[in-house]
Amino acid sequence: MFSYEHLAAFCATLEEGSYSQAAKKLGKDRTTVREQVKALEDSYALTLFDIQGKKAVPSKEGDAIYRHAKLLVHNTERLNSRMMDNYKTEFTSFDIYHDILVPNSLIVHVDHYIKRAFPLIKVNWLHRNRQDILHEVSSKPNALALMQYRLHNKTEQNYEYIHLGSNELAVFCNPNHPLTKVKPLGIGDLELAKQYVSENHIHSLAEVFSVSIDQHIVSNNDVLLALLQHDGWAFSSRALVAPLVKTGQLVELPTEEIVASLKIGLSFYYPISMKRSHELEGLQSVLRAYAKEHLN
Repeated sequence: MFSYEHLAAFCATLEEGSYSQAAKKLGKDRTTVREQVKALEDSYALTLFDIQGKKAVPSKEGDAIYRHAKLLVHNTERLNSRMMDNYKTEFTSFDIYHDILVPNSLIVHVDHYIKRAFPLIKVNWLHRNRQDILHEVSSKPNALALMQYRLHNKTEQNYEYIHLGSNELAVFCNPNHPLTKVKPLGIGDLELAKQYVSENHIHSLAEVFSVSIDQHIVSNNDVLLALLQHDGWAFSSRALVAPLVKTGQLVELPTEEIVASLKIGLSFYYPISMKRSHELEGLQSVLRAYAKEHLN
């Protein structure tokens, strides 16, 4: 039978191209590495390397088993790290829910932080409607959420939140849309033109976002932005649309008087059971720093 040491020595030798370099990588003697590879060869009657001077060139058999051996080595190392660090964290994964208002830059920022600070925690980014999100955060110890702030009664809910700041919204359409030629542009003009509306907007603040008599509800950010490049208009955060505005695929309509006071707050929701964890402390610190720089 093979051991972790046998497979680690084999993989390192193949990756480094010699027993000497593999020994340096593993922090072992060259002789030890060679013996471990030899033991693996003897156990299965294989020749894993063709020795050419100081180089160890993988044989056909060596190439054939490398991927499987590397996978076993990688998973063994992850399991060992997980068991060694068990006292540091109780989480193996986070389900982070978000709505249409969360900027992609914020998602990337948080994802990079978790990978750096908690490399053993798997992160799932999930788009859901508001009620489903609140249910998940209330019932699952590893469920978190970044979404629109809304004043509500949460006396029976098992979660808390911190308010991060406000995200500016504006009105957007494609550069060839007839609305771009209307001056001055008023609310009446928007009422008569086709409007794409985020499902989250309708569910949370229909009285604000429901404007046009010709509304089309869309639940996905990417789909909404793709449709918007062909026709219609929509409310969206400037941060979300910025890449498409930069490339000229979308334009912001001059509707300052309509959206001057339209700032939608973003909040971070988390289970009460997570309150004293160092993972939460780190996430709150990172989110507050991002909000200070990017939100109002």
